[in-house]
Amino acid sequence: MKRMSHLIFLSLLIVVLSACEKGVGDVDVLNSHGSIEGLEKMVHFYDNVQNGVPSDLRIVHYTIEGDPIITDLSYDGKSFEVTYDTTRDKFGSGEITIIKCGNLIQEVNPTNTAYIAVDCEDDYYGMQEILSIDYNVSQQDLFEFELKYGSNQENEIDTLTNTVKNDNGTQTVGDLKITPEVKQEVYKRLVFANYLAPKDLSTKCDGEDATNYYLKVHINGGQREFKWNACDQSSDGVKFTNIANYIIEQSAKKQKVQREITVQGYVLEIKNNEMLIGEDLTMLDYEWMKDELQSMNFEDNYYHFTLLEGVDTKVFKPGDKILATIDGSIVGSKPGRAKVKGIKKIEVH
Repeated sequence: MKRMSHLIFLSLLIVVLSACEKGVGDVDVLNSHGSIEGLEKMVHFYDNVQNGVPSDLRIVHYTIEGDPIITDLSYDGKSFEVTYDTTRDKFGSGEITIIKCGNLIQEVNPTNTAYIAVDCEDDYYGMQEILSIDYNVSQQDLFEFELKYGSNQENEIDTLTNTVKNDNGTQTVGDLKITPEVKQEVYKRLVFANYLAPKDLSTKCDGEDATNYYLKVHINGGQREFKWNACDQSSDGVKFTNIANYIIEQSAKKQKVQREITVQGYVLEIKNNEMLIGEDLTMLDYEWMKDELQSMNFEDNYYHFTLLEGVDTKVFKPGDKILATIDGSIVGSKPGRAKVKGIKKIEVH
């Protein structure tokens, strides 16, 4: 069980490590145990690689002991080098390693996004994970949010109490319909906004009667509170305004009573006209998992697995990435079992 002390410790750790990273120099992306600052620079570097624009990027990952591990990416317009520097890691190899790679992949899953270097020399799988962002809300013990908005914050959407309050004074309890998919998307956007790190949001607006926002996030045993005005055009202000507007938009929609269940992942095994799917795996996860499949303990595994029935197995092979729509529901777990209504392959770029 996760506790408030863990959240407080992580927030303090982010502050300390953010100060420490200045000693490394020229840091573009800072990864402090999953709290990532500068993601927009990672996205920009990826876009440059796709468009043949020479670029450089420095990523610093911190160990639990607070030691920096530096990853430098250098792209010349055709291929790029990945340089790992572990000389500052007291428990690492203490080496500088340079790997030449051909391309950079951005793999987006419902609960994670990974940037993976591919066509790499002198590597067992020919791949190197550059950066991984996890936003699986189902791994949290609790995730709820309370949003107030308006010139005087007179409107309210509260998933913890299932309450909606409108500016005309109407308050309804038990009428808020926020689906798990919407909560997952809100959590993803908060992670991409690095919501655990300190934020310098503005609550002032000169010359305009703009919307004031208040967002309280309940995560496991702790809370995070944010106050800002729509006039705040800083990077954080824009991100949080977009999150708030997404919540408002989704809360006003009539959600489907019967949700469409989907499974996305890699085909691990085809046997007896059934396909075993590892959900939300990256291409690198698939490579190491397929070698461990026969000895794997599904009960203790972090990932979800589903056996799909009713599939033309001749069309697919292990290593294919698929998106399947389920007919009915998934029965059981570790792995679950489901009948397929529709299925297609997904290309990874």
